[in-house]
Amino acid sequence: MPKIPIPVALMAALLTVSSCRKPANPTANNDTPPPQATPELDSNRMKEAPDGLLASRAASPVHWQHWDPSIMESATKARRLIFAFIGAAHYPGCVEALDAIDRDPTLVARLNREFVPVLVDSDLCRESALVAGTLCREFDQPVSFPFILVLSPEGNEVTWRPVNFSPTTDLRAAFESAADVVSRMWRESPDYVSRNSQADHENRLARLPSPDPSPANSGERDEFLRRATRQLVSLYDADLGTLAGTGGLLPLGILQCLASASQDPITPQETLNRAREASAKLAAAILYSPMVDPLDGGLYSSRRGATWDHPMPNRTCMTQSRAIRALVALHANSKDCRTLEVAIDAARFAEKEYRTPDGLFARQRQPSAHSATDWLWTVEQIDQILSSDEAEFWKSLCNIQALGNLAIESDPTREYFRLNSLGFRKGITEAAEALKIPLAEANQVFVSGREKLLKARLARVPQAPAPRAASAAASFRMVSAYAALFTATGDASYRDKAIALATKSRETFSKGALLVEQANQLPASVCDARAFTYALAIQASLDLAEITLDETWRVWAGDLTTTTAENFIDDKGRMLEARPETTLLRLPLEDRMMLFDDSTAGLMRMNLTRLLAINQPPPPTLSPWGRSLPAFTDYPVVYTDSILAASSSRSRLTVELPENPSPEWRDAACRLPLDHIARRIGKTRDGRILYPDGKFTPLAEIADLGDLLGKPTP
Repeated sequence: MPKIPIPVALMAALLTVSSCRKPANPTANNDTPPPQATPELDSNRMKEAPDGLLASRAASPVHWQHWDPSIMESATKARRLIFAFIGAAHYPGCVEALDAIDRDPTLVARLNREFVPVLVDSDLCRESALVAGTLCREFDQPVSFPFILVLSPEGNEVTWRPVNFSPTTDLRAAFESAADVVSRMWRESPDYVSRNSQADHENRLARLPSPDPSPANSGERDEFLRRATRQLVSLYDADLGTLAGTGGLLPLGILQCLASASQDPITPQETLNRAREASAKLAAAILYSPMVDPLDGGLYSSRRGATWDHPMPNRTCMTQSRAIRALVALHANSKDCRTLEVAIDAARFAEKEYRTPDGLFARQRQPSAHSATDWLWTVEQIDQILSSDEAEFWKSLCNIQALGNLAIESDPTREYFRLNSLGFRKGITEAAEALKIPLAEANQVFVSGREKLLKARLARVPQAPAPRAASAAASFRMVSAYAALFTATGDASYRDKAIALATKSRETFSKGALLVEQANQLPASVCDARAFTYALAIQASLDLAEITLDETWRVWAGDLTTTTAENFIDDKGRMLEARPETTLLRLPLEDRMMLFDDSTAGLMRMNLTRLLAINQPPPPTLSPWGRSLPAFTDYPVVYTDSILAASSSRSRLTVELPENPSPEWRDAACRLPLDHIARRIGKTRDGRILYPDGKFTPLAEIADLGDLLGKPTP
């Protein structure tokens, strides 16, 4: 277990305490009021909490409080430090760590007596995940969850540590390592701790990144894109089918970015060819791997080890919807049927697993307890579950072997020797040809075998109850997923689903001009939507406007953009992730890197590009974000969403339809891809294709849409 990182000022204080033995409370005087625990500190407030990590602690003996700024007043009166446990239900170890705390009466008593324990769901309060990333970078530590953050009653960072929880972790030892030193210092001299945490906080403020620079001209922007593409392509390892340095997260944004670069005429030919190869081969490596579940069609968001052989089992609706949007973009580029098949299966999986009774979508189901081997199988188990014909086909389809099918890079210690992960290693047609059986028979044994294996897995890991409370972020992201599927398939049912879901989401998650992450939940500060959710809602509105040509959605996208500018841009031009009145953190944190998902900055940059393409300029305070570029040097991976936005800004086309377009014109325009093409209704009898440099091409016939948009832009 790594030692807790202690800021420099506190390290000095620790040395002073251990050598000089200061008397307890040296700054106390007769004017200091005695500590006073307010009533809310004597009870667990998770009994009324939003679904997810918080609701899972409704029966906890810990007096958990909400991530609500009002708790600082209670901490001040009680003269206690704030002990924040940050995590999310889908991160392995978070729920298990909370269970372990609940089972330890000594640990529970210390938390309740010495601290103000605060439970934070990073899915709801995204800034809490960002502060974990910020603090871990100070000591070159990888960020992981659960994450313990100790704050002073004023909201200054005192100390912190990530907890790498496993079933063998001694939670009490981890807690004592994180809290004992600072707890003793607080008892002996709270003013000293407050002063030093304030000084550390001010130093941290001074080190916050400066605003991203804006290129002086289009040539500088083009050179930025060429350099970014070269560096991304150089990370591709053809032997392993991975991108070096990307970690274990599903690299959908990078695939999208490489696919976009392979279509951009400013990309040098050699780089363009490598981008096409990397995007095609990396997509194939992922889509023909266990990252796509062959039993239920869902996608996993991360993996164990260095290859895609062994996924981490926790899944979310956000992964499915984001994957659908990216896979449709890849399909528009490659026309590979597999990408569209996976996208459609992911939509079915999301509808089955995450749709709530009111027709919206939750982020996740509560994870069930499981071990790493619950998703792995021996040959003998496969033979026992399936008929001989089914077993033969599934062994071929998933490359199941007696010694196991995990690559040595995924299992270097051979912990999973003789175990197999299930995943398409080839297509059904290819497996049928290898076994020399008719395709109809192959499809039949595939379906029957899938049903039996899924039933067996559910017996191992029973499914948690269906989610009840919907999430704004998940619902808006599914609107974009449905819109993308409509453009790829032409199936009007996807457009109908997008319209219905967007309408319901707007009604449910609007609170005046603001948005909430979960409706009708308390406290309001916890469920106040963060900037990331606004970016997703704007994206969904623009996507819906593109597939319907309904100006209502463009107007709402503009309104949300104005609300974002008014509530999330501070006086220094920073795009804050949380409104200051809804968070305990006093650090003005921005989401500029893809640490956990798309970044807020990358999504907003894409939104601003799209608004400008339809002559809808953003508010002045947001405009710099549409022009600026991330100042990366040798690590573009965490900025691929911003790189994609810059590429889209440079190459976006606008299809201007004739005035009063016929239904045929409308349908053809609505079917165009979402990412690089805007559409709007013009004011003349003839249509046009408008290019970023001001040039245009007449659009005389509907067929010209297909012909002209396939050609490089001038």
